[in-house]
Amino acid sequence: MSRKLCLIYALNIADWICTVTLLRIGGFYEANPLMRPLIGEPLSGLIVKGLLPAVLLVLVSRLSRRLETRESLLLNRFISFVLALYSVLCTVHIMNFIVCRIVG
Repeated sequence: MSRKLCLIYALNIADWICTVTLLRIGGFYEANPLMRPLIGEPLSGLIVKGLLPAVLLVLVSRLSRRLETRESLLLNRFISFVLALYSVLCTVHIMNFIVCRIVG
């Protein structure tokens, strides 16, 4: 499970970097309305996309060690779901970069 959590964190950071890069390229916007005011502020972005997720993932990792088998299975499924979502999101970012390269 800890590998999945590390991968989620890495994909979260990749999402942040890709989003900022695509916004600088132009023609794109931040789809998450909660992140729109924060994405242009480096310190806010670092806290919201870097520090807070790291703390949350460490807490989830520690919590997972205390769970019963059934609860642990449910948590593992949820983590797999989040991992799949971030994978799709990063794939969309990569496709946007390819489209920018072809069109631009």
